[in-house]
Amino acid sequence: MFIESDIEIRIQDRTAYAQEDHELKIWVHGAFRDLSCYRVADFQRVDTKKVRAVVTLKISVLSQDEQELIKSRPNDHVLLQTHLENLFTGKGKLRCLGQPRLIQI
Repeated sequence: MFIESDIEIRIQDRTAYAQEDHELKIWVHGAFRDLSCYRVADFQRVDTKKVRAVVTLKISVLSQDEQELIKSRPNDHVLLQTHLENLFTGKGKLRCLGQPRLIQI
């Protein structure tokens, strides 16, 4: 099971926003805890310090209790957004642009 969402990150890491797009996409991929980022799609740089993308995060990095809670409430967008924000550990501010959804790949 995965959490997928459209996001925007306001980057506060000087070395990151100076990189080219491919390296910045890799930075976004690594900005989530425990390599939880499964996929980064529709990546675009909005300006020098902001990027937008669709990220897909593995819930397997969460505790068993958290995984069960998410699976029992798959339409609870606030719960999914909270976990998505908690998995972000990069230098910056993450904002969800749409409602996160639980998917199975």
